[in-house]
Amino acid sequence: MFAPLRVTFHLDGAGVSYDPLEPIMLDGIITAAVSRFHVHGEAPGRYEEPDEIPLPLAKWHIGDVWGWRASALLPDGEPMESLQYWRKRFRQGHVGLTQGSPNTQNGVYRDWNAPLPLLLAPRMVAYCVGDRKRLHKDLPRAITHIGRKRAYGKGRVNDIEIEEIDADYSLVRDGVAMRWLPTTSGTRDVRPRPPYWSAWDRVRCCEVGDEASAIASRCK
Repeated sequence: MFAPLRVTFHLDGAGVSYDPLEPIMLDGIITAAVSRFHVHGEAPGRYEEPDEIPLPLAKWHIGDVWGWRASALLPDGEPMESLQYWRKRFRQGHVGLTQGSPNTQNGVYRDWNAPLPLLLAPRMVAYCVGDRKRLHKDLPRAITHIGRKRAYGKGRVNDIEIEEIDADYSLVRDGVAMRWLPTTSGTRDVRPRPPYWSAWDRVRCCEVGDEASAIASRCK
């Protein structure tokens, strides 16, 4: 049975790589958690039709465009920002293991010293309309990290709390868009549901945080 839910990701506090201009979408996380049960073989390319994976979420419709009732992840409280540097250096002592003359300016031997902005937040919160029992079963065992650089320990999730709430904030809260929603006055071309990296079925959408009362009134 679907109900309005608040999903809280309790983080370890070491920082999560989070870009507010490219927010993490809850339905994208849920898709990652359940995709192993539905997708087999090689994934489709960026411009090929992707697999439609069923999720334990309600849907929204605006005209002939649809998506899942799930918001972006937003920091809870007043987070701080930190800046680390992502470093990789070519080990000169291993030069004998290579062939030819390694180029340290380009390619796999290049030295890196790139800035890595981190959001220091104890919790990230998202909203959805979905099946609490299914989400409680699928999410905690599949999602251990969120954000970028997950393989290197960033964005570690200590616990996922899923609770029923009285209001539906999956699309709009206090007149503000909680996710990308289709509108002709939008500034972003994006697929309205996972996988968001796909260019298939892209439409013009508003940004998370835009005024969206008029858009929400068109949702079914």
